[in-house]
Formats: sequence, structure tokens, C-alpha cells
Amino acid sequence: MLKKLLSAGSLFGALLLLLAAGRGAEPAEVPAPISTLVKAIEVGRPASHNNLTIVPVYSRRIVDKTAYATFEDAVKNKWIEVSEVEGGRVPQVKISNLSGHRIFLMGGEILTGCKQDRILAQSLLLAPGTKNLLAPVFCVEQGRWTEKSANFTTKSNIGTFKLRAKAQKGDVEAQSEIWAQIHDQNRMMNVPSATGAYQEAYDKKENEAAIKTVEKKMAEELRFLDDTVGVLIALGDRIVSVDIFANPHLFKKEWPKILKSSALSSLVSNRAGSLTQADAAAFLKEFINRDYRRKAALDLGYNLETDNSSASVNALVLGDAVIHLAGFPSDDERVKIIGSRQDQRLSVIRNETPSLR
Repeated sequence: MLKKLLSAGSLFGALLLLLAAGRGAEPAEVPAPISTLVKAIEVGRPASHNNLTIVPVYSRRIVDKTAYATFEDAVKNKWIEVSEVEGGRVPQVKISNLSGHRIFLMGGEILTGCKQDRILAQSLLLAPGTKNLLAPVFCVEQGRWTEKSANFTTKSNIGTFKLRAKAQKGDVEAQSEIWAQIHDQNRMMNVPSATGAYQEAYDKKENEAAIKTVEKKMAEELRFLDDTVGVLIALGDRIVSVDIFANPHLFKKEWPKILKSSALSSLVSNRAGSLTQADAAAFLKEFINRDYRRKAALDLGYNLETDNSSASVNALVLGDAVIHLAGFPSDDERVKIIGSRQDQRLSVIRNETPSLR
């Protein structure tokens, strides 16, 4: 097959074989939900604006088609109550589901109000009627400890990829590193904040205008089809994050926050270069070669985690479906440039030429 492809001068076909190589050597211990997810996904044509590149992720197989409620849905309909732990405890908040719906909260959600804004450390899926669940969080507003509201609410924001990566890993040093990142970001953007609040970077008028420009550009350039389940984000030639969801419905709900935080990150990055479709496929293919640890989830489902020298990955799983996978390459991760055509959908695993889309 390879000889036929090369004799025909098909570099693209050879690339697909390269990406498919090693399927037979897939680790026996790779969890079925991860294997199923990676084998079903394809990456689309990258769209770029300045140094920000976004690659859509499609799926040929949707395991879970549930229309989960999001944090925004729950707050709007008063289905959820998120509050301080009695007496005030920075690393935790208390969450109750007041509805009959399953509510998804994305890792990196910014919880606004109460005694200080927080960032949710990991994604969780709330069962109907869950009461007083203690969820891990980090502070993203260092200089305030006065109550603004009885319950946390949302301004439809998540942390930047750097904040989300630190929160997801949950190291002992994470809180001080998160504060330092917010301080540096606000300083570079000339954002004055008496309380060192992450939210104020979004509130600055110049940043708000710049983010809207990126949103408009990406709306024109990105090809989000009916089977879009996620995105891979790059700054310059470096992948910084990937988010993949159970189904297109959940992705569509969470996408505006991902784009907004990615646009904010791009405003303080001067990294040069660009990312190709092949780079994205090669990065995602590696998810199937990692060693995962299974841990109990905060409520519904369980977590699959892997953290090595190249990337931190956390997948929230319910039954056979990955509800949300969040991945963040380590700071020293290097992207291998392979090169490919970028006018087609590229299968991450399967050895076949994708159809034009």
C-alpha cells in the first residue's frame, strides 16, 4: 500500500499511514473510552488570526447524545447553588443541584462573587438533587475577602489555558502560581486591579474590543459542522490546549468561553509560527499511547488522568462516553512539524483518505 501511494506521489496518503502506524502496538491498558474517542475523531482545517490558531475536532461516532445543562443554564434557571463553605475555605466551594437535570460544570469555570472569585479545578457532572458537594477551586482574586453575594454566579468566562492547566494539576504550589500568572498578565495588559482579579482583564475596554475582533474573525473562518465536538488551540507554532466534549450540543454551549479565553491569551503572546492540520492530528493520536489513572469523580462518572513530561490530560467519563477531555501540553513541549494539505478532514487514527468537507 505504501509503495503504491509513494509511486503516485501522494505525500498526503503517506502521512495518513504515518499517523496510523503503531495501531497494533496500542497499549492493552488504554481505557476503552479514550481509545473509542481517539479512533473516532478527525481534525479539520485550521483557522488563524494573528498568532492564534484554532483547529476544529469532529467525531464520526457520538456515544452520548444527552443535552446536558451547563453552568449558565443552571444559573439562569436557578437550578444550582454554589456558595462558600461555612466559615470560608479558599480551596473549596459547596455546590447543590436544585433541579432534576444533569448539570455539567467545565474545569476552569470562573465562579464570580461571594468573598472572592474562584476557578473550578476540574470538570464535574452533577446528578439531579446533589446536595452540598465540596468541589476543589483556586482563588483568582487575591486581594478581596469581603462578601459580594451569597452565591457564586457566572460571567460566562473560563480561565486562560495557563490557569486551567495549573488548576487541573492541583499541585501544592498551584495557588501561588495562579496568583503570579494573573499578576503578570494584568501587568502586561496594563490592567489596574485593586484586588488582583482575573476578571478585570476581560472588563478592560481595549481587551473587550480585541476579543470581539477575534470572535468575528473566527466566526468567518472556522468550519464548525454538525459533528464538531471540540477544538485544539495553538499560539504560534505551539499547541496550548485541547477540549473535546461528549457531543456537539455540549461543545456548542461551551465554545464561546473557550474562544474568549483563547483570544485573551493571544493578546499577551508573541510566539511566532503556525500550526498545521498534521500537527494537531499527531498530538491527539498520542492520547491513545498514554498511561491513565482512574479516580473517582466528584459526583457522576469517574476521571481518567495522565500527567507526564509532555502533557496533562483529564477526562471525565460517564459509562462508555468521555463527557469532557481537557489537555494541556507542558511548558517545554515541542511541536513536531510534519506538514500536510489543509483542505481536508484528517483522520487521527484510521488509515484512509478523508473526504472533502
